Amino acid sequence: MEFRKAEEGDLALILELFEANVLANTDYTEEQKEIWASSVNNLEMWKGKIKDNFFLLAFENDKLMGFSSLGPMDYVDMMFVQKDEFGKGIASKLLLNIEEEAKQYDLSQLYADVSVSARGFFEKSGYHVVKTNRNIRKGIHLKNFRMKKVL
Repeated sequence: MEFRKAEEGDLALILELFEANVLANTDYTEEQKEIWASSVNNLEMWKGKIKDNFFLLAFENDKLMGFSSLGPMDYVDMMFVQKDEFGKGIASKLLLNIEEEAKQYDLSQLYADVSVSARGFFEKSGYHVVKTNRNIRKGIHLKNFRMKKVL
């Protein structure tokens, strides 16, 4: 597996992976998934994340396998893996890289807002739930969890 920082030219691949992953999620209703996936239309937000975050891509044989990002301060902003590649260690490797980057900035802890689906992965990676979030987008409730890990 090869890792590299994302560039704006990677945006189409990133959005394709994100949308497919969200729409395939079985822990949310169709309506919730549609609202969540609609963020692919906010191109300026995505470009900003690529530009301003430590936005890491994982490739295998030139195929984008997953991505993760370390946002401002101590926030794991994103963690997504190809929907057909779960359980192969891709997310673990991405998260390890994110945590190593955080340590270079002398961060002592990381936070993440994770989906119902990702909670187990983050718990196995040493994170614990701080609180349950009640996000409302376009009148639709999207439950997720604020999690924390001491590095």
